[in-house]
Amino acid sequence: MATYAKEEDVATTAEDDSEARDALREVFGNTARWSADFKGFTAKATVNIDGKEETCSVTVKGPKEIETDCADGPAKEFLTENLASIAMHRGPRSFEESDGKYKLRFMDDGTHPLGRAVSMGGDGMSSFYRIKEGRIHQINRKTPRFSFTINVEESAKNEDGKFLTRRYTVYYFNPEGTGLKDVESYTDEYTRVGGFDLPQYRRVINGEGGSISVNSMTFTDHKTL
Repeated sequence: MATYAKEEDVATTAEDDSEARDALREVFGNTARWSADFKGFTAKATVNIDGKEETCSVTVKGPKEIETDCADGPAKEFLTENLASIAMHRGPRSFEESDGKYKLRFMDDGTHPLGRAVSMGGDGMSSFYRIKEGRIHQINRKTPRFSFTINVEESAKNEDGKFLTRRYTVYYFNPEGTGLKDVESYTDEYTRVGGFDLPQYRRVINGEGGSISVNSMTFTDHKTL
């Protein structure tokens, strides 16, 4: 995904809906995350940028603690950016520390194919999710540079019965409302190591500016820290 700075929370007059809060809390609890005792991992990474491969080692301790001996360039940029995103989404945190700190309310009756919309008043990004059958099916956010919608197309349960997203597509829109900016399609695979689900493979197909790029990263020799 394109990187962006999280917008500051804003004051809101929205009232919290206990039903929406309970529903989103259930969704949060159904999502796979690393436990608080997870210290990170090392692995060998093979990065493929439109057919050009580079193999290097990587150490991941958190979203801002990623080390690699990849040479500076597209492969290193792709590797570190995507590992930071994975570490952020898989990292341990409580419901109250994340979505639960906002004013949550339902926006519709839930007849939409991707589920019932839940808004997060006060998050500064006009965020709302669509939830159905105990998991998120769509994410919507706005930033000054662009807005985006993520449609979750496939998820699978891990050994603990928690959902790991396998396939999703991100649609980026121009901030002026002039239409679609670009599209990214993600395919993820995980491997179980020492009780933790670690990234094994990610492929990103990007369509932007009239061209398509396909990049991937594959991990072997995982070791937890």
